[in-house]
Amino acid sequence: MEASSYFVILVIFCCSALPSLTSESELPRGHGEELGKHRDPEGHIPVLYDVPSPLEFWEKYASQRKPVLLKGVAKNFPAYSQWTDEYLRENYGELKVKLEAKVEKDHYPVGEKGLAQDTIRNFLKTYKNQDKYIVSQLPDPMSKEVLVLPCVRCGSFKNRVLEANLWLSSGGTKSLLHKDADNAFNCLLNGTKDWILIDPEHEVNVPMAEEAVSEYGGFSLINVDGVNLQRYPNFAKVPWWYANITAGDCLWLPYGYLHQVRSYGTKNMAVSVLFSRLKEFDSTGCDTAKPEYTPLSEADMVWTYDGVASQTMGNTDPFELNETLVHWCEENKDKQVDAATFLKGLEEMQAMDEEDDAENTAVHDEDILEEISRRVMMILDPTGRGSASCDRLKQLTVAELKAVAEVMSSDPANTEEYEYKTFSPENVRTVIMSVYDKDADRLDLEAFIEQYQDILQGSEKIAREVFEVLDPDNKGYANKKDLEGGMSQVMDMFTPRQIEDPAGVQWEQAQREDEMFRRDAETPMQTHREDSKQSGHTHGEL
Repeated sequence: MEASSYFVILVIFCCSALPSLTSESELPRGHGEELGKHRDPEGHIPVLYDVPSPLEFWEKYASQRKPVLLKGVAKNFPAYSQWTDEYLRENYGELKVKLEAKVEKDHYPVGEKGLAQDTIRNFLKTYKNQDKYIVSQLPDPMSKEVLVLPCVRCGSFKNRVLEANLWLSSGGTKSLLHKDADNAFNCLLNGTKDWILIDPEHEVNVPMAEEAVSEYGGFSLINVDGVNLQRYPNFAKVPWWYANITAGDCLWLPYGYLHQVRSYGTKNMAVSVLFSRLKEFDSTGCDTAKPEYTPLSEADMVWTYDGVASQTMGNTDPFELNETLVHWCEENKDKQVDAATFLKGLEEMQAMDEEDDAENTAVHDEDILEEISRRVMMILDPTGRGSASCDRLKQLTVAELKAVAEVMSSDPANTEEYEYKTFSPENVRTVIMSVYDKDADRLDLEAFIEQYQDILQGSEKIAREVFEVLDPDNKGYANKKDLEGGMSQVMDMFTPRQIEDPAGVQWEQAQREDEMFRRDAETPMQTHREDSKQSGHTHGEL
């Protein structure tokens, strides 16, 4: 074969190996643009100007898993007119709330009570000029000024109110495309919100992260600011609806309904009330019930929050949990559930991948699941028989089911201990040793606090708690002997004792890959380099 033939073959091979560069005119509509640009919307969700009867609401919307917007109904809430910043500060300022960044999954801000934990008073002092967003369980003292709509105050809905949440920002918030595990009424008190909604029947074409526990809740891997339709071409087929919400409106969001929300206004505040995933509706009492708004404080809500202790936001619906426990039991021939049965069920719920390369993580998760199984069996089998019958499970009280749910599904971000579960022991040790002056044999309190906040983005509160361990004599500094005596305890404080979150890992990976994909499309022949920088600072060593 002649040399020219070899050259032709080589050129053909090399060209076929290069990634195809699609011209701008050939890109699918909406590629790289905001969510919703891939096609025209189907329209606005249904709008009602009067609250429907309980039976009409169930038959047309709740049972059909159809969203609906009720215009102006939240203007009846005392909170609508009373919850000014001054009123909230004076009446509820010391109550504790949970924080997120305005862009979901971006980071957790630091509050007065630690990472992701703040008081209402401190939040109101800082939220206008900081990236902070209250996404929190509603403190009980505030519930008297929020009302439950008449259409869910009788029949099956009456005793299936799960929890209430508070949302407060200076606008500019942006959620992921996600779905919630429970039904909810979302009522806006200030500002405006734009919703994009996707019917669950189209989820097959939406790339979703694998959730660790729930098949009902979860989020999409799509970047809502730049949808990659070359990577996720099937998403171009997904139809969507929209909802424009103004202050005073309430939106009914069915469980599992995909949605993405953006907020506007110098103050944007909302409350949501969550309800169980009802499959049937018993209308007993609805024909005689008066169509009245009821203070949330008078509702028999499953998960409440006093505004002081740890939250229970996002905890499992105990009624659904009971069905799961009974199902596991009835699958056994002996109609009993024991620790081994429970562990097997947990492993299936967690969808643990035995072929995962991260063997240490798998072992770590397995240890945690075994501990959860042991603690749950102490609740289900208080006499210590070693098992619980299906009949016993069917007779569990709501209080017992809540206790089981607390063991199984409590969110570390609901507590002031969250910061300890976020930073790695190694990173904390690095910060400590970066501040420790080996020559002077001294670790100063104020210098440590400054570096802890600067490097880890942690809180002063937790930094001081760490230093108390290193400086048990309260000298204001720690020496080598102090560090040797307290370092292991500090490391233990930051050792995580929770199940790894596969969905979070997938989200981070998806964003990195999307960014690489975008860069390659913009500059396919460039090599991206980063200058490595080395610090000349020498840290002390133990």
